[in-house]
Amino acid sequence: MSWQQLVSGFSEKRRQHKANKAMLVAIERELLDSIEHVVDEINPRIRALGSYRKKLRPCVETTLSYCSDLTTRVPGSVEVSSKSWARDPMVKAFFSGVEDLRCVFSHSNEVHDFFDRHAAAGHCYALLSMECKERTVLGMEMHGQVIRRDVKQTAVNFSDHRVVKPSASESELRNNLERRAFENLISYALERITELVAARHLLEEQQQLLKMQLKIAHLKSRSLEPLIGDETGGTIDIKTMSRQAEQAGQLYAGNRLTTLEDYIDRISEVMGNPQLHLRLSHICMHLSKMNIKLDEQSTDTGQALKLSEASLGEHLKRILLIARFPRDDLLPKQDFLAGN
Repeated sequence: MSWQQLVSGFSEKRRQHKANKAMLVAIERELLDSIEHVVDEINPRIRALGSYRKKLRPCVETTLSYCSDLTTRVPGSVEVSSKSWARDPMVKAFFSGVEDLRCVFSHSNEVHDFFDRHAAAGHCYALLSMECKERTVLGMEMHGQVIRRDVKQTAVNFSDHRVVKPSASESELRNNLERRAFENLISYALERITELVAARHLLEEQQQLLKMQLKIAHLKSRSLEPLIGDETGGTIDIKTMSRQAEQAGQLYAGNRLTTLEDYIDRISEVMGNPQLHLRLSHICMHLSKMNIKLDEQSTDTGQALKLSEASLGEHLKRILLIARFPRDDLLPKQDFLAGN
């Protein structure tokens, strides 16, 4: 090996070392900034704990890694346009017609703003989010050569279309979605904490009310009222209220949100286990051209659609698709608004 090759190899190793070091510094800065963002959004008073960064670091790091992995699991982009509506069964299932498709994207100010900022862009990449609902309808089915009427069928409807984060490339959109997933988990943690705060206030009020009622019952038991009323009634009320006051006290004590450490624990419960709260699943639906669910016995060939469903918590579920939408299908803003 020549002297020049040795020098060149050494220089390359130094360059790689610097690049790796810079990447590690950038990752560390992102993690620290993310921790501060979580604290800002949930409760800035957490900073009064000197060790808050150390305590939040594991769960925030877990969530950042999970959001990155989750985003990579969203399938690649699909052209969503007036042309693809005619040839792609999935796009056709999502929209009632070409005008419906164009209106969904044209209704988005973000899409218009994107094309205004990117004059040369022929298309944008955006996340298309929808609700998927099923309902029972009566229809017709072919069984051999016989047409059966008033057959119970399951119709699938995609509604409440939302267009999110128009971007210049699919990779840019995925980066935006990664940050959005992180924000969703922060919001979910804050929602859980808010519910605990509200429940604690309610329990505190109930506990105070029961204590007052119990005091009144004790006072009445020592007054003339038992002599002129039901002697057993007062005793039963006192026992019942004592038990209720004790139960309320136990619930109040069990509401674990009294210290700043409790806030960190509640944040860690969500962000330390993000897979329990924010999920992405892949489902397959076999639908006819009329969006009727088909079973294995159906003579209608239909189409098997592979869909991605995101869920947050127990109730929120949305179908997700990375859409590639062309500028040519965007309705002029003034005409579109006038038509509405």
